[in-house]
Amino acid sequence: MNENTNKPLGFGEILDQTFRIIKTRFKTLFMITFLIMVPVLAIQALILSLSGRSFFTSVESGQNILDQLISGADAVSTTTIQEDLLTILANFFLIIAMPLIAGAIIWTVKVTRESETIPVTKDMIKRALSRYWPMFWSTLLWCLILVGLLVPVFMVIGFSAISFVLNPIFGAILMFLLSIGAFIGIGLLMTRWSLYLPVVLFEQAAPGLSKSWQLTKRQTWKFFGLIIILSIITGIVTAILQLPLIFLGNSVLFHLLNNIISLITSIVLFVGYAVMYFDSTTRQEATDLKEMISEYQVTDPS
Repeated sequence: MNENTNKPLGFGEILDQTFRIIKTRFKTLFMITFLIMVPVLAIQALILSLSGRSFFTSVESGQNILDQLISGADAVSTTTIQEDLLTILANFFLIIAMPLIAGAIIWTVKVTRESETIPVTKDMIKRALSRYWPMFWSTLLWCLILVGLLVPVFMVIGFSAISFVLNPIFGAILMFLLSIGAFIGIGLLMTRWSLYLPVVLFEQAAPGLSKSWQLTKRQTWKFFGLIIILSIITGIVTAILQLPLIFLGNSVLFHLLNNIISLITSIVLFVGYAVMYFDSTTRQEATDLKEMISEYQVTDPS
């Protein structure tokens, strides 16, 4: 798949290339996620078992499907503090694995775009592993920046809730406008820094925020829209696949399958994210070339 990798892509073309890559390289993408997640899921199963959860949900005799659904949903929603803390600890290992999964998928997209060669799963993981720690610390910094931006926003929205008590209509409008403004403002700002991961991976420039800011220039709204569209698609597919898991209740198997489904569907986001990065580098190279030609024409003695 190297027919359209040397020209800038439009909004729809990025989506089209994203799903074509997923279709042609799904086995490799799935195996990357699976191999990295095997030890993580084993650790998660051990930690969740310590909370007293059963591996399978026991179904009482005589229960119909509706009763099982209600009891399963009730078990998921009503948890103890100990169970919640151990769940957070188990998900922490999932966070640790995410940069490696993303890096290996980005490498797979790069190989797929540049040649017809089928990427080797272990090779993609090894390439990402060599830059794991810079990617991890850069991701941690990006998340801290996001949290730092969200805290004051939530405080302002929280204080504005007081006006809702005094004047419900005005308060509701104010909270809605503040929420939309914060979503768009923070979303666009974080989009400018969003391409840090492939920058760290390929250009070895950690944390890669300044380079990402340069790559997303004049592309912010497009990338922001693409991230929203891909997130909606991923969220819908994830919700549909996770819905039957409610029958498992608050069991270990419920949490493991829940994480597996989330990671598999997140492949859509990671592949689209990688295509956006390569599109931005193509545009930058084209811009740099135009600037070189323009400078040459100005300095040409003839």
